[in-house]
Amino acid sequence: MSPQAAAASLSQDDIDRLLKGGGSPAAATASRESDIQLYDFRRPARVSRDRLRTLEAMYERLVRSLEGWLVSRLRDSIDLRLQSVEQISYAEFLLSLNTPSASFLMRIEDAGAQQGVIDFNPGLGYFLLDRLFGGNGPPTILDRALSPIERMALDNVADRVVSDLMEVWQPHANLRLAVTGFESIPEIMQAVEREVPVLVATVNAKFNSGSGVLSICLPLNVVEQFFTRSTDRRLSEPVGTAAERRATREHTESALRMTTVETVARLPEFRIPMRDLLRLSSGTMIATGIPAETPLELLIGGSPRFRVQAGRVKQLRAVSVLDVLAGEDLDSLIPPQRGRTAPELRHMTSPSTDADAASAAANPEAQAPDFADLGAALLAGGEVPFAALIDITLPVRIEVGRSTVTVGELLRLGRGSVLQLDRLAGDPMDLYVSDLKLAEGEVVVVNEHYGFRLRRIVAQLPTQALEQ
Repeated sequence: MSPQAAAASLSQDDIDRLLKGGGSPAAATASRESDIQLYDFRRPARVSRDRLRTLEAMYERLVRSLEGWLVSRLRDSIDLRLQSVEQISYAEFLLSLNTPSASFLMRIEDAGAQQGVIDFNPGLGYFLLDRLFGGNGPPTILDRALSPIERMALDNVADRVVSDLMEVWQPHANLRLAVTGFESIPEIMQAVEREVPVLVATVNAKFNSGSGVLSICLPLNVVEQFFTRSTDRRLSEPVGTAAERRATREHTESALRMTTVETVARLPEFRIPMRDLLRLSSGTMIATGIPAETPLELLIGGSPRFRVQAGRVKQLRAVSVLDVLAGEDLDSLIPPQRGRTAPELRHMTSPSTDADAASAAANPEAQAPDFADLGAALLAGGEVPFAALIDITLPVRIEVGRSTVTVGELLRLGRGSVLQLDRLAGDPMDLYVSDLKLAEGEVVVVNEHYGFRLRRIVAQLPTQALEQ
């Protein structure tokens, strides 16, 4: 290969890397690809960099406090250093433990069956035991589970870790912990479910005769409030036994049933031209075009959900449920003739086909339309005359009354149910144009159709524009 061909096949960055001994481009590409990690959607990382720095500072306080306490009890030097604070799954944490292990289980109050774990690896565990029992030489590390007396001695250290742990978490989460058990076989240690994310702090211990590791594991959802104080709130995964999850679901469902929602009872919507709306005044009667036997609508969250019949309970207005719509179309509820309707709309024809184009090409008289240049008009702007708007029809609705009910009461509504409204039987009803409350009045029946007689105009419309 000629030098010119070699230069053409390599970029300047590749040539510089070769001259500096950086290896081949393929090796550099492979190195870059090895740094790429797939995002795990099943276990998203919740520990941001800012939160991680805070966690490291918290656990550094715990390490310093625990180190001072151990030095005073062991009468020997020991150096504790925080190695990491990370989020992993509980299954991964179990795989990192020795077998047999020296793991103490922590009960977490108000966390169901979830527990935390404090683990002393053999190097650290047997050093602490040797010094607690008065030894001064290199400890003997045995491949067996701790005896009951050894557990009792090491339990004092675990209690101190729990005390320091609650103290450092106090400003962020009110953890109430207590050592309640011991386990030497990691595979059968059921602190939480295996796929639950946990927060693990790893502490390295160095002493004259060796080194060891202390691990502190907490279920991530018991300190969820520490992470959700930021703007990105997340829902914790369901944890605990089936009975605990069922109890949590029942508690959540009970809270949701007590949530209140607003219901609105109204006549079916009809339309009136703006020209007629501008002429409205006190005493005017509006013909709705809605037959008097038409049921009313009961809206939940702005959507019709029930057909109801108007009535009263003592002095209050009320409605009786005739039918549950459950998302059905209301076209069958509203009769075809609803008074004045919008102007007729002409539907556009379908786009031209290839056959139409061929026919136009065969006709020599066919010419392309001459579209006017609107650039100058666009720059000049312009206003739409008011007269062009007054014939537009607007949606109008007559509101009979409202009521605030709980979700539990709403779920119990069915055919024959009665719901009291917030209006007295003689109170005026409200007339809305779109979302604007325009007037108050009363519903009347004229020629077997609903009508509305205005008592008071609430919103002033620009009637002088109609006169001009």
